[in-house]
Amino acid sequence: MQQIEKTSSYKCCDYLSRTQTMVGPCDRQALCQWGYDLIAKYNFVSSSTAVVAFGYFDRFMSSDTITAKQALNDIVECQLAFVTCFVIALKIHSGFHVDSNFVANEITRDMYEVKEINRMELNVLQSLGWKLNGPTPHDFIDYFMEVMPDVDGMEFVKKLSKALVELAVTRYTTVIHYPSKIAFASICCAMHHVDVSLMNSLPLLEIVLKPLDLRDDRFRSLIKSMNRLVREVSYNLEKSAATDDEAKEDQRATRSSRTP
Repeated sequence: MQQIEKTSSYKCCDYLSRTQTMVGPCDRQALCQWGYDLIAKYNFVSSSTAVVAFGYFDRFMSSDTITAKQALNDIVECQLAFVTCFVIALKIHSGFHVDSNFVANEITRDMYEVKEINRMELNVLQSLGWKLNGPTPHDFIDYFMEVMPDVDGMEFVKKLSKALVELAVTRYTTVIHYPSKIAFASICCAMHHVDVSLMNSLPLLEIVLKPLDLRDDRFRSLIKSMNRLVREVSYNLEKSAATDDEAKEDQRATRSSRTP
């Protein structure tokens, strides 16, 4: 997977800094939040689909195509590109059939016509070279956790790492990093938050990640930014788990009251 992520087809650049643009990091973050809101509305879709969509979008915006350059200088085109990347992720990653009329009428609220959506979908696919199955940070977390010892706390570390990635990738600063680095950083922060002693296992991952420079300034900056997010993510996970437990308890109580 590390060899794949380093190929030119899957690399992203600092596309908001290479030229004067009308789109900024806050616009991208707002689009990402909209993506999660959409998933919350249609709760049969996994958050991992959104992470895939963000990756498609960043790769598209990093390309030298005319359509990508237009999207950098027109927020309406940028939004259309993002919606299109989301739809592609729904089709490829989640296996859904997504009708263009549904996208136009329901998802974009008639902001875009079907022909505009279909045009952008073809442009995005061509810009990505039809390469749609590159590794994501979630894939790397699954891969890395397989080499970790099976001890108390590790299951929560994995869950926390994935949730941390889902929040971190909404920040533009993560765009320049390989998915493997984002995954490793999330695991480091999750371990430190759950139980510092778990970090004794990290040398195993450093062996796996040897081809990457994990001590450069940009990676350290990534760790710091994730550390600022980990408390919020952990709290939300624990709150969600408590809510789920309460719901299950209410269901059991309801069933018991109906039993003759």
